[in-house]
Amino acid sequence: MATLTVLPLLQLLRDHADDADLLELLDPDDHERSWSELLRTDDAQLWLISWPPGARTGWHDHGTATGAFTVLRGRLVEHSWSDGGVVVRAQEAGDAHAFAGGHIHEVRNEDDRPALSLHAYSPRLATMTRYAVKGGQLEIAGVEQTGVDW
Repeated sequence: MATLTVLPLLQLLRDHADDADLLELLDPDDHERSWSELLRTDDAQLWLISWPPGARTGWHDHGTATGAFTVLRGRLVEHSWSDGGVVVRAQEAGDAHAFAGGHIHEVRNEDDRPALSLHAYSPRLATMTRYAVKGGQLEIAGVEQTGVDW
């Protein structure tokens, strides 16, 4: 089993993002964030995520997995933890962003319209660490495991 690097993950997103059927797979009017695993190989996973207005992931990482995501519809804002500070990046439909394993972020739909995004990970997700911000620092709040928590 190999780990895909950033460029192959971005290509995986490009290969699937033009599928018009993706826009109909999840209910954009759902009141909670929802997701569906679209692809699972030995080396990668591809997830479709629907974001109602106000939805957010909470601070987390994806363990050792390299990741990438693209916005298919709407607008998302990624808040990343970097050197003790927060970096904010807005992503519109068509924008893509990739990150290395251990990247700590929170993704939010700060808009008043639903959003839809496509996410790729390699290796496949095994754990996600959740974080809480306390006193301007991140503290581990828990670890989720595949097959148990999602």
